Amino acid sequence: MGRRAAPSHPLIDHLSLWERERGVVYAPVRVCGRFNLSSPKEIVERFGFMDWSEKRIEPRFNIAPSQEIVTIVQLPLEPPSLQTAVWGLHPFWLAAGRPPPINARAESLNSSAMFREAQRCLIPATGFYEWRNGQPMHIRLRSGEAFAFAGLWLPPVHHAQLPTAAIVTTRSNELVATIHTRMPAILRPEDERRWLDPQADAREIAAHPVDASQLEAYPVGRQVNSWANEGPELIAQAAPPEAQLGLPL
Repeated sequence: MGRRAAPSHPLIDHLSLWERERGVVYAPVRVCGRFNLSSPKEIVERFGFMDWSEKRIEPRFNIAPSQEIVTIVQLPLEPPSLQTAVWGLHPFWLAAGRPPPINARAESLNSSAMFREAQRCLIPATGFYEWRNGQPMHIRLRSGEAFAFAGLWLPPVHHAQLPTAAIVTTRSNELVATIHTRMPAILRPEDERRWLDPQADAREIAAHPVDASQLEAYPVGRQVNSWANEGPELIAQAAPPEAQLGLPL
């Protein structure tokens, strides 16, 4: 994938106390304000119905709003295809200075003017981050497998620009509720192709959180607080195994 540009979105940075004490402006992250795509090989295998021959993706451990992301879209009468988008949905009528939303509530997909004209996409990922009392937590499937967020996308406002996209969110399951009241909508594999079908009920597919028993969450280092940090150390567990959150199998 392409550039790792400096984000311009005002909601991206969970900054450490060290940074705030030194005058860095603090802007809280909304639900699912960071995610990762740490294993390109896993992504290619997991979404084997795609043609990856002309798309080389790099591992990324700290994807932030306003950066480029990989999406899977399906245009009318065409098979699913890869599309690079900018994270932050930008309809043509969005007022200047208003930040493009990075999330879309599943409950309002059919009623919100912001999302009514958007098309659907899959957003491949291997994990995401949420903050609990300032502590970054990494959340992923227990299996370690890649998955897809339910996403929305819009064509670019200007010809030379990229499409834009947002991650659909839903109420938290029992595990994520210990960290945040909402979570990204992680699609079941059997629902991924249904999600791309514009005739399928978007709310019915995305409004139910993935079962808590399928996820695990553990604390990671505060390096992830800054979008500028990148690398596998960002998903390394920062506490002993007994501190890990999870539901009994």
